[in-house]
Amino acid sequence: MGAAAFYAEMHDLILPALRKLEDALQLHKVRVFSLQPMMFSSQPMPEGGYVVESWRAQLQRISRGDWKAPLMALARPLLHLNARRHLPPEARRRLHPDLILLERGMPMIARRRWADRARRVRDSHLLIQGTGNGWDAAHWAQLLPAQISAVDLFPFESWAEISRWIKEQWGIRVEFQAAPLDALSFLPDASVDLAASDAVFEHVRDLGAALRETWRILKPGGLIYAAYGPLWYAPGGDHFSGAGGLAHSYNHLLLDPPEYQAYFERFRHTQPDFQSGGRYVELDLFSRLRTEEYLALYQDCGFKPEGLILELSERALDFRAQHPALFARLQERHPQCRVEDFLIKTHMVRLRKPG
Repeated sequence: MGAAAFYAEMHDLILPALRKLEDALQLHKVRVFSLQPMMFSSQPMPEGGYVVESWRAQLQRISRGDWKAPLMALARPLLHLNARRHLPPEARRRLHPDLILLERGMPMIARRRWADRARRVRDSHLLIQGTGNGWDAAHWAQLLPAQISAVDLFPFESWAEISRWIKEQWGIRVEFQAAPLDALSFLPDASVDLAASDAVFEHVRDLGAALRETWRILKPGGLIYAAYGPLWYAPGGDHFSGAGGLAHSYNHLLLDPPEYQAYFERFRHTQPDFQSGGRYVELDLFSRLRTEEYLALYQDCGFKPEGLILELSERALDFRAQHPALFARLQERHPQCRVEDFLIKTHMVRLRKPG
């Protein structure tokens, strides 16, 4: 058996085993990782005609995968070796990723700890960029920062409740603000140790302006941690394409505007989630950057990259195998893209402000 076949076989054995173990633990109500007991649920609340998921429900949903972090850490070298074979060697040499994974290879708590290894969260001033309903403030609080500032473009009614809850649980002061990421006037210069975000950078239209403002508020030696995706050129890069089946995964890149609008109206939910793809499409909240453009922008803004993890889209790999003619058409319609732009779903980056 060749090395590639061995790693593929190990990947096929490891992930199903982890998922079976997860199902068994959930069936018997075993909680290997728990923030604090939260045995109550809240119904989704409407906000401007959309449905907003309860912050408690979202926190519970995200945290359910945290117990897998130690097991995934053990399996990660094999998962990396299996995933890297799908990325062209030339792309690996050019991008220099520290790690390449398929989807779901880094549970949320593992991402937090990856950031924490580069800039200790405990006793720091943490800024959460794009906090949404605020669930991530409660998730970060377990690492005991001294202070949390959290910002989103839109205000959420849940913020006051979360602030009280975190203060009661950990004694941490949390301040929420509604503001764009390029206008954080409530924060003084050089006042933040760590700026963190999940699923945000792919939605920032002028990411350069947001990065320059982040540079202003970060202390010398401060860090940006950001995990973001799906990227624009990946399957579902509009957070919507893929509705209707695998063949529709790149509709945002393959369809002409009238065809795309008809597709969007056909599959749009009558009561979509406030943070769903439908809303992002309506507001056109997308960066539309390729991997190399993100990385170049970070350096142009003065940041020193200190870590890059790539997650490949399993849907992209299936699409390329099952619809080769459509994949070829995709490449023809977007000649500025390299093959990896259509395969890479997520970036996780650590960026240092020199000092």
